[in-house]
Parts: sequence; structure tokens; C-alpha cells
Amino acid sequence: MLSSCLEKLGGSPRLLKTTRTLRCPKCGFEFSIFYARAVACRGCPEAILGCEYTRCPRCDDEFPINQIGVTSSKKDTRELAAYTSQIFSSYYEDFGENPSR
Repeated sequence: MLSSCLEKLGGSPRLLKTTRTLRCPKCGFEFSIFYARAVACRGCPEAILGCEYTRCPRCDDEFPINQIGVTSSKKDTRELAAYTSQIFSSYYEDFGENPSR
């Protein structure tokens, strides 16, 4: 549930999912999907094309978002992937950065 303050700032339930802490199944490092996209997926062209995977910022292991319990269905996974991709695509466009490695 979003607070009224968060709603006023443009927050959404999808934003909350991208910031939820998850654990890498390989090394146990805890991070969020948003952090992974900003750090581990930076430079990967798939990160702005709706990739349904996340990458551990510590060990670089890549695994499906739905494997870690953040989403409950394939549709929810696609929507979350598209949402995070849109955020980073907008960032790259606004700041003139090239997302490729």
C-alpha cells in the first residue's frame, strides 16, 4: 500500500516491487531490481528492452525475475521488466548517455 505522500510524488505499486530487497540464489547478496539495473545491467542493451532477468551486482549471476518471487505471473514479470526498462530508457534519453557497454 502506498502512502499518500508517495502517491503525490508519482510512486506506484510497480515502483515498490523494483525496490523490494531480494537475495541472489548463487552468492546470497541482497539487492533490489532497480539497483541491479542501475549497476550490474548498466550498459546491457537488453536492460532497456524489457529484459525479464536480473543480474547480481556482486557475483554477476543472471536469473529470471520470476524465479525470486517478486512477480506472480508471466504477465506481471513482463510488466515489471517493461516498467524498469522505461525508467532507464528515459534516463539515458534525458541525459544523453549511451546504454551500450
